[in-house]
Amino acid sequence: MMRCAVVGDPVEHSLSPAIHRAGYRAHGLDWDYEAIQVRGGKLPEFISSLGEPGEWSGLSVTAPHKQDLLKLGEPDSISRMVQGGNTIVFDSPARVYNTDVPGFVRAWRNRGLDTLSTAVIVGNGATARSLLVALSGLSVRQVMVLAREPARAVKLCELGVALSIEVTAQPLDVSVPDVDLLASTVPVSATTTRAEAWAERAGVLFDAVYDPWPTPIAKAASPGQPVITGLELLAGQAVDQFRLLTGCELGFQEALSAAVAELEARRNS
Repeated sequence: MMRCAVVGDPVEHSLSPAIHRAGYRAHGLDWDYEAIQVRGGKLPEFISSLGEPGEWSGLSVTAPHKQDLLKLGEPDSISRMVQGGNTIVFDSPARVYNTDVPGFVRAWRNRGLDTLSTAVIVGNGATARSLLVALSGLSVRQVMVLAREPARAVKLCELGVALSIEVTAQPLDVSVPDVDLLASTVPVSATTTRAEAWAERAGVLFDAVYDPWPTPIAKAASPGQPVITGLELLAGQAVDQFRLLTGCELGFQEALSAAVAELEARRNS
């Protein structure tokens, strides 16, 4: 039996097992996929402890290991640009990928949305970096980053230069201009008092948080205003991840349906 897993800390909340197992069933694969807690700094040790060569196809990798993952295999160009990966495939040599970037683009296009030119990103962590790279592929040219400490967003501004995007960093309480997209990558607690003001200035909203739902940003959306959810990003990135790990195709809607079903089952249990 071939094995895969998602590793992180925390990881028990992950919906990735439900998505990948649904793909295994659809393709008749006798594979196993589990969620394994791996403490920060312990990923190299964990990978070294895995079973016989050929038993493990690879891993899905989440916080706090995304940056450390770059040292454990040959990173692709997107992983190097984002400075973090979320997938390692145990080829020879091992290869590291970031599927969050194409995952957001897939979620965006699945909604039938057009390219855009302006955006606000709330937060300046790993998800914000992936979003910025994804937005460069959607023709964005101006991005305002809202951060609790704008000075700490310098690397995001530098990444903008590399992508030919004008990136400015501002505090969370600044008034935002009219933009095509407002994307939040921060916890709900940081958006509660600001959600309505932000939603009024954006054509499309994105919130990386998917549980609990609806988030303050989703609640603030006006009728007909598109709101892309964190579940859609999760499903979008899983499409490429599943193919990299298995060589088989998993549709966006199939991945999304598996995630939604698992989340609903947990809420009802």
